[in-house]
Amino acid sequence: MRRALILLMSLSLWAFRPIGLYWKGNLKAVLYLDSNLKVNGKALNANLVLPTDLTWDGKNIWVVSRMENKIVALSESGEFRKVLLEGPSPLLAVAWDPQRRCLWGISSRKIYRLSPQDGTSFGSFPSPSRTISSADYGDGYLWALDSRRRQIYQIDPETGWVLNFFPVKSNLPVGISYEKGRARILDFSGKITEIDINSFFQKKLLRGPAKKWRITLKQGIIAGGGGVKEAVFHFALPRNRDFQKILKIKPFFRPSYTTVDEQRIATCRIRNLKPGEARYCGLQVDVLLQEVHYFLSPTSIKGKIPEKIKQIYLRDGEKYDIKNPYIQHLVEEILKGEKNYYRKVRKIYQFIGERLHYELAGGWNPAPVVLKRGSGSCSEYTFSFIALLRAAGIPARYVGSVVERGTGYDWVFHRWAEVYFPGYGWVPVDAQHGDNPNPLEAATGFGFLPARFLVTTEAAGPLPPLGWTYNFSHEVKAGSTDYRVIEVAIWEELK
Repeated sequence: MRRALILLMSLSLWAFRPIGLYWKGNLKAVLYLDSNLKVNGKALNANLVLPTDLTWDGKNIWVVSRMENKIVALSESGEFRKVLLEGPSPLLAVAWDPQRRCLWGISSRKIYRLSPQDGTSFGSFPSPSRTISSADYGDGYLWALDSRRRQIYQIDPETGWVLNFFPVKSNLPVGISYEKGRARILDFSGKITEIDINSFFQKKLLRGPAKKWRITLKQGIIAGGGGVKEAVFHFALPRNRDFQKILKIKPFFRPSYTTVDEQRIATCRIRNLKPGEARYCGLQVDVLLQEVHYFLSPTSIKGKIPEKIKQIYLRDGEKYDIKNPYIQHLVEEILKGEKNYYRKVRKIYQFIGERLHYELAGGWNPAPVVLKRGSGSCSEYTFSFIALLRAAGIPARYVGSVVERGTGYDWVFHRWAEVYFPGYGWVPVDAQHGDNPNPLEAATGFGFLPARFLVTTEAAGPLPPLGWTYNFSHEVKAGSTDYRVIEVAIWEELK
């Protein structure tokens, strides 16, 4: 009796728990956990156990139940028209695609293209998240709501790419309905809020909260048995960027300065070290770092590339070898006549992620060698990505950084590419992130940068006196080769 009472109470509570939303034009439908629907104020019942989402195809209201692995089609009056049983996988969300005349069903692992006739799956790609609660279709894209991460994913239905992810501020969001650049979000309390998706593209980027850091960049040498006559250390100096504001740079040596393109470099000289003696040069950087997120899509890239940008960032280099027949052939195969600027960049990005896997092979080989080998370091991913972009006529450069790794210091460092997007400028695109089967994880490398990188270096190619290195470089005149050079970044958060 007690268990029955608890069950009745639970069912009663479910009646007040909305779980799905469809609201376009004159049709407003809200789905509840107890399988009831309110369609333009009229109560209907889908007779499903724990339904999860709904959509509308102009004739039918489709309701999906994960527990029963069933999709039910109802008329606006509540008449049962069709039941699609035993889908390819228990579905969390469903959306009607009027262009392809199909249903999109989202499970915890895949997104399926389904026949509305019998539920047959005739295509799928990986799902970006296991916690998608609702989906809709509009403006040529799938829009999926991740209730746990509180994000909306813009998904290209042709490729499965996650083009963008947008923040949702609603408390426990469960349902989404998209119409003409706006997303209506239903939360578990029944409140509906509206998000202007177009406003993100108008702003172009979003910054996170700022953190203040004191970063000490340090180079040193321990002399070997023959001593050191002279050690010259070069430091690439960081500058202000969309995601970093330099507050102060304080060298602990008497520097000389050079500037190549827009990169400033400080140089320190140490002379006459005895065997076993250690000496160091360092500089202190106080900086505000912020997460940055650029919102790009195939339709948001507009404008022309300045001629100066083309002159500098389309030129060749020994690490790129863009005139190599192999590079030229790859670009032709990857793009296959693609005209859209965004899609060109994204196709090359996806190709690099599929072709390469991360491996330190002991050098920075040219792009053709790396792409034929199928593996590379972060620098080799970057050189290969830049080579293919420049061969396609898209300006790109590399940046180098020191990294906050949670240990207080970094001696590994990281390099990635920046791509020039008309109307935006330089946008970070880390090709190594594309090497991930999860489309959301792959998307985080494309126009997104967390607040854990101090970028010191930006370059079209080799920079005297850094050469192809970044952050630091050195030149040593010594009586033997058994000396040791140390390069490190020490991170201290400032309150």
